Amino acid sequence: MNYAWEAALAADGSGVLREELRFVPACGSSPYTEIVQENINGQEIENPEIKLNPLYRFAREFSAMFDANLEGFEKTREIFFDSFMHYMVQMDLRQGMSKQEYAMDGLLRDLADGVCGNWAAEAVRQFRQLGKDKLNSILRLVVRLYQCGSSVYLFKEAVLCIYPKAFIYTHNEGDREVLVYLGMKKTEEEQKRLEFLQGLFLSVDISMCLFWEHHFGIMGIDETMVMGEMVVF
Repeated sequence: MNYAWEAALAADGSGVLREELRFVPACGSSPYTEIVQENINGQEIENPEIKLNPLYRFAREFSAMFDANLEGFEKTREIFFDSFMHYMVQMDLRQGMSKQEYAMDGLLRDLADGVCGNWAAEAVRQFRQLGKDKLNSILRLVVRLYQCGSSVYLFKEAVLCIYPKAFIYTHNEGDREVLVYLGMKKTEEEQKRLEFLQGLFLSVDISMCLFWEHHFGIMGIDETMVMGEMVVF
């Protein structure tokens, strides 16, 4: 890693929130890199405190503020530097963003801030634990949802994104019900995630029935008709 924005992306991959990063000005650092670390080729964030060379890109702005002969207000200068670098990291990462990515960014902020309710904010917190890639996949589907309205198809995509081994069924007779088989143990956390996806993608007149460890029996499909390993539905 060389630049501060690379540290932010590495934090995303490690499950560390960008808000938890703290950018600290390093004294006597190398003039050839912005990030100061023992392993110059390191690609992981092991400590949320990121030491930076303040003069690497912003010598004109910080040369007087971080002069080695300047004394006093050390804590104030550090707080200002941390705030400035967080802002610059956001500016760096937004360069080249598409219209969809801006929409996803705004949507994530609204959900995390509780604009759509505390249940949505809690669900976003749990989805963040799965990694930024899966969270972004869900956000892309929500952006598409705004364009086409409530969609069982998008619900299927969202569930398979988080649970690749899941099976999702809809009734051929037109009943407003979706059956979801996950093949895993039921937990409160997973239940909340699925209810969040249901609330996002399915209209209120469509119900969801979850099957966790055991599949429901289907006539003619021997794998689902094993006694002791099936659910009667």
